[in-house]
Amino acid sequence: MNEQELAVADPVPDSDGNLERELLKQLNTGRAGLPVLPQVAGLALRLAGDRNANVAELARLVETDPPIAARFLSVANSALYFRGFVIGSTQAAIVRLGLARTRDLLFQVVYSNTTVGLKRFQSEVRVSFERSVSCAIATRVASQVLGMPLELSYMCGLLHDIGEARIYRVFDHIASASPGSPEVERLVRKHHNRAGAEIAMAWHLPSEIVDACAAHHDLGASDSTAVRLVMLADLVTQAAEPDSNQLFTLGINDAQWRRFKEAFARESATSRQRMAQMTPV
Repeated sequence: MNEQELAVADPVPDSDGNLERELLKQLNTGRAGLPVLPQVAGLALRLAGDRNANVAELARLVETDPPIAARFLSVANSALYFRGFVIGSTQAAIVRLGLARTRDLLFQVVYSNTTVGLKRFQSEVRVSFERSVSCAIATRVASQVLGMPLELSYMCGLLHDIGEARIYRVFDHIASASPGSPEVERLVRKHHNRAGAEIAMAWHLPSEIVDACAAHHDLGASDSTAVRLVMLADLVTQAAEPDSNQLFTLGINDAQWRRFKEAFARESATSRQRMAQMTPV
C-alpha cells in the first residue's frame, strides 16, 4: 500500500459534498490531524525484537515523559495485566510485561491520548478507542487459536481504526461538522482506512499494520494474515454471525469460528474477573 494509492478518493456525493471536500482538502495536505509518535513508543517498537535490548534504557526513556509513564503504570496494573500485586516502577512493569507487550501497551497509551485537546468529538474518539482495545485482544486471540502466527497481532487490532480518531480531529476544526451528524459518521466510515494508513506510514510502522489500517474492509485483501485476523476480530467484537461462505473467504470453517468465539469470551471474562479483584491504584 503506498501514498499514491491512498490519495485516490471516491467521487464526492452531491448531498453535503462541501463537508467531504473540506475533509479531503485537509487530508491531502498530509498533516491534518496527524498525531506525533512519542520517542518512547518508537524506541519500544525497535527494541521489541532485540534480544539484547536494554530494559533499563527503555524504562528511563518512559520516565522522561511523565504523562506517558503515569498512564503506562496505570494500564500495566489494570485488569488486562494484573497478576495479584501492584507494580510500582516502570522497569518492573517492563520486566513483567516483556518488551513485546510493553511495545503494545505504549502504543495503546499513545492512542488513548488522541482525545486530548478535542473540543467536540471526545466521546466519539473514546468509543472508537475502547472498541479498538477490544479488537486488539480479539486479534491476538485469533492469531493464537486459529494457527495464524502474527507477532504484531495486538498492534494490528489496536491501530486498524486509528484513522477514525484522526478524522474526528480534523472535523473538530470544521465548524459545519457536528457531533452525531449522520454525514460526519458516513465520512468517518468512508475515509478512516486511508487516514489510518497514513498515520501508520508517518510513524514508520511495519507493513502489516499499514495493511491492517488500509484494507480491513476489503475482502480482496484477506490473503494478508494481518488483514484477515483484524476482519475476524471485528466480526467477533461486533457479535456478528458470518455465514460459511464469509468464513471460507477468511480462511476458516464453522468449527474454527466457534472455537475462536469461545476463546475470546473466556479472555474477556478473565479480564472482567481481574478488574473485580484488583486493588485500586
